[in-house]
Amino acid sequence: MIAVAAMSLNRVIGRDNKIPWHLPEDFRWFKQLTTGHFVLMGRKTFESLGRPLPNRTNIVVTRAPMKLARDPQFQATFGKARIGHWRARIGRPYQLGFDRFTDRDVWLVRDPRRLAAAFEQVKPARKLFVIGGAQIYAQLLDRCTDLYLSVVPRELEGDAFFPELSDAWRLEDVPLRTADFEVRHYRQASPTPSALPPKPSS
Repeated sequence: MIAVAAMSLNRVIGRDNKIPWHLPEDFRWFKQLTTGHFVLMGRKTFESLGRPLPNRTNIVVTRAPMKLARDPQFQATFGKARIGHWRARIGRPYQLGFDRFTDRDVWLVRDPRRLAAAFEQVKPARKLFVIGGAQIYAQLLDRCTDLYLSVVPRELEGDAFFPELSDAWRLEDVPLRTADFEVRHYRQASPTPSALPPKPSS
C-alpha cells in the first residue's frame, strides 16, 4: 500500500472537513499518481469530495456500509455502491474480488485493516493508495511501504493532523518541488504485516 497526503509545517491536513489550501499543481500530481488504481479513504473524506474520484476504484470506510449504501441522499450524490465483505473459503479468509471492481466503482467496507490484509494476500495488479483522513492514516500508515507527502511550507490552523512518522521511514527523494509545496517520497523498509481475521470455529 502507498499513502498519499498533504500537510502544513505543523502537520495540519484539514479544517472543518476541508483542505485549507488550493494547490492545482498538487491536485494534478495526485491525479497522475492515483488514476487507474484503488483509493482508500474514510467516509468524511469521501463525502467532502462531492463525487467519486473518476477513473479510480473508490474504497470508502464506514461503520455502517449497508445503511450508507441504501441512503437515498448518498445514492443521489454518489450513485450505487458495492459492499465489501470477507468470508472463509477453502479454509482461508477470502476477500471479495479485487479484480471484479472497475475504475468506476464505489466500494464500501467496514474494516480498513482487514481490507489491507486481503490486499496484501491477493496482490492485485492495481495499486492501493491510502488518501485519508487522519483516522485512516493512523490505522494504516505503519502497513504502507511508501508515502508521498506534499508539504506546504506554512503553519495553519486545523482540526485534522497527519501522524508523526516513525524512525522506520526514510526520505527517498523529492519528485516534485514548487514555490508553494514540495512532494517528499518516503519509504518504509519493513511495514507492519496485516493480519487477516482468524478462521471461524466450526
